Amino acid sequence: MGCSSVNSVEEDIKLRQKNIFLNTNQIHHKKDLIHAQSLINLISRIRNKMIYLYHKLIYDTGACLYLNPTIAHCLKSVLYKVSCDLEGKFENAGMEYMEDPPYLKIPNKNEIKKETKDLLTELFNFIVEIKNYKTIIKQIDRETPGLLYLIFENKENVSSENIDNINKGIELFKEMTNLRTSIINKYKLQVRDFLYRKEEFIRNINLIGKKAYELGMFDIYEINLLNRDIGQNGTSMFKSIKEAKKNMEKILKEEKNDEIINSHESIIEEGEEVL
Repeated sequence: MGCSSVNSVEEDIKLRQKNIFLNTNQIHHKKDLIHAQSLINLISRIRNKMIYLYHKLIYDTGACLYLNPTIAHCLKSVLYKVSCDLEGKFENAGMEYMEDPPYLKIPNKNEIKKETKDLLTELFNFIVEIKNYKTIIKQIDRETPGLLYLIFENKENVSSENIDNINKGIELFKEMTNLRTSIINKYKLQVRDFLYRKEEFIRNINLIGKKAYELGMFDIYEINLLNRDIGQNGTSMFKSIKEAKKNMEKILKEEKNDEIINSHESIIEEGEEVL
């Protein structure tokens, strides 16, 4: 399938989970179809988990207030909250760059509220998790020639419905890898801004954080909403917190699946021979 590098995927809340099922009761290529179904199940599981965790992060950080939220909104939202906790002086957090994911760390947390620390943990854990998908994605990529073999070499013995669904599985894989790459690239772009334009980066964070502190706003949704008035995102935000949260809560309710959420991304059901 190939893991292409894509920078412009819109990884917003319009993304939805999907599952694909093959008819494995065919006489011809039964073993190959069972193998293909196992591989597609793994792709769906990783993709569905990533989408849920991402959407939960968008909700928890208040980034859901933006009509087209990205990982950049998630990061900045949490940093606005850090700044507010520090009375509009984000620089006191001592944020530093590091070589490994999540690429940023905040060593000075004594004056930061617990809920803010929890949000930082959720954000950083998400980046570490999807970064670590690299190995399993490469393993899946090595297995996919078998799917292409079923499509192109055995068309006469594989039903058109199965061929369509195998093609959908291939598209899911491409979409998943592109989504992961896009999230990481957009996050790294923010890290780069912090590295090379540190003063401006901190000034922009404090613009919102200080105003929130002065107004006595410590709720992350209220803090984000300040961007509508004094930031540069007024035309691209929901009109109210209630509307934004309701929209995101509906999506999360449809997506939540404890079995997928709690699974390790490389877990395969007993008896499956996928990797």
